Amino acid sequence: MAHARRSARTPGLLPVVLLLVLGLASCNTVEVPGDDVACAGLQCTAGTCFSNAGQPMCRCGPWEQAAGVTCSVAAFKQPDDHGGAPDSATVLTLPMSPREGRIEEGLRVDMRDRDVFAITVEERGMYRFACTRLTLAECRVRLLDAAGNPQDMPVDVEGGTTMWLPTLAAGTWYFEVSGASSHGRYTYHLMSLGADDHGNTLEEATLLLEGSGTPFPVRLSSSADVDVFTFHSRVGHGYRFICAQAPGLLLQMMLLSSVGAVTDVAQGSSGAQLAVSLHSTSERDWFVVMRPEGVPPVDATCRFEDLGPDEHGDTLATATAVTAGIPVPVTLQSREDVDVFSFTGVPGHVYTVRTEGAGRWWAQVVDANGVNVALSDTDRLRARVELAGTYYLLVDGGDLWAHSFLLTLVDAGVDDHGDSPQTATLITSGTPVSGLFETPQDTDAVVFQAEDRGIYLASYAPSPNLSFNPRGAVGILDLGDGRHLFSAWSAAPVTMMFQPLNDAESFSLLLEHVAVDDYGDHSGTAHALPLPASVSGVVQTAIDADVFSVSFEAGRAYRLDLDAGALQVSLMAPGGLLSNPRAGRFVADRSGPHVLTFAGASGLNQVPWRFTLQAE
Repeated sequence: MAHARRSARTPGLLPVVLLLVLGLASCNTVEVPGDDVACAGLQCTAGTCFSNAGQPMCRCGPWEQAAGVTCSVAAFKQPDDHGGAPDSATVLTLPMSPREGRIEEGLRVDMRDRDVFAITVEERGMYRFACTRLTLAECRVRLLDAAGNPQDMPVDVEGGTTMWLPTLAAGTWYFEVSGASSHGRYTYHLMSLGADDHGNTLEEATLLLEGSGTPFPVRLSSSADVDVFTFHSRVGHGYRFICAQAPGLLLQMMLLSSVGAVTDVAQGSSGAQLAVSLHSTSERDWFVVMRPEGVPPVDATCRFEDLGPDEHGDTLATATAVTAGIPVPVTLQSREDVDVFSFTGVPGHVYTVRTEGAGRWWAQVVDANGVNVALSDTDRLRARVELAGTYYLLVDGGDLWAHSFLLTLVDAGVDDHGDSPQTATLITSGTPVSGLFETPQDTDAVVFQAEDRGIYLASYAPSPNLSFNPRGAVGILDLGDGRHLFSAWSAAPVTMMFQPLNDAESFSLLLEHVAVDDYGDHSGTAHALPLPASVSGVVQTAIDADVFSVSFEAGRAYRLDLDAGALQVSLMAPGGLLSNPRAGRFVADRSGPHVLTFAGASGLNQVPWRFTLQAE
């Protein structure tokens, strides 16, 4: 009975299975849409569109993965104007003018637009990619290489324009513009700044070879262009890297050691040459870094010089012995190089230096103990030696462009004129005299013997560069242009002392005896006149005045007959009442001595006068 029940259940299942198999076999096959169908009319923000069970999706390739971008089906309110990947990038060709682009607004919150521009570079050069905001709130730009790897770029900002300044090697490059979370319009502009003539990093530095120092051009094309040079130093050698640029453009130069330590800096915009220098104490690599400040480009002409080993010692113990009058070649190997020379000084002698070659160098003379004797530059150095012995001349500094010159020690001999009235040189009128300022502090004194009432003219040059100090019993009048009139009060010596101003090295002098004063010049030396009087004379030059004393009675009439030409005539009564008398009759207001004065000649003019005076 049990076996019969299991056999009866089996036939019931077979019809059901057969019906299912037959039913499935009788249905049509369902086809899944391929890439062409699923992606038709769609665009990826980056990457490649494909069908995922009939749904369009975007797959990132190696470039997008390296660039770190999201690959998704584009969903923007307006069609995207520039693609976001290499296969859809907008190709830029140069030259070009600024063009407008748009960062589109996404239909989804996470949808971000990126515009990619491609450029193919044939040789290494410098470029400027500018993005100017119009309605776009922010310009974000990345530089990507052919594999999608982001590259660093220096940036300048001017108002609403941001400029990226890369140096590109040969190959294909991509500029990616985005707006962060913003959207809107902008302009883009790519410019070539020309070939990058020198490397921008220590690794790419241009090698400087030892040689003749031949000039070569350097162009700093943008504010981000940094030109780097390198050289290998030898022990004891001096080196200079020197550049000249047009005025108005600021150029900075730095000398760096192999570990990046800055050892010398020069910068300027005057157009004068700039130099960095080194006196090497070891063999090692060095780097010169040049960068512009301000508005580029900056064009410069540079040269590199190996100045060789230091040929003169830098201390008193290693000084080079020199002889006065014999030139010695000098090369200053660096800013710190001091060349020291020794010489034998003669007591009372003055020593100077003469240099042949453009430039002015700092110079000092010291004695054997290192005590300063004179300190100035090579154009003005004058050292007076008081004691016999060995002295030392130290030279350094100066114009780094002109570093080599011939130096001659000059023995100027003893001081040509004394420094005081007691040691002054005696001169006579009519004989020209000259003098040399042996040191910037030198005083040259000359003296002449003035005769009683003598009038003298001293003419000296160069007057703007001389300090003139006369001493003696004389009246003095400055006529200007280095001319002074002296009027001696008595027979006595008169000293003239000269000192240099404005680097004067010498002076010339001519003393002339121009007249003898015939009458006293003031009330204390007035000539007393009894009445009636008839007098004549001459006013000798502008320094002279002829003065007389005459007594009047108040209320009495007097008659004056006067011929004085252009002279000024004055009459001073007791108590200081001053009048200008005229020829003719007058009545005295006061009794007592009156002072009558004739004066007013011009310059060296000698003006005659005469008068008669009597009481009526």
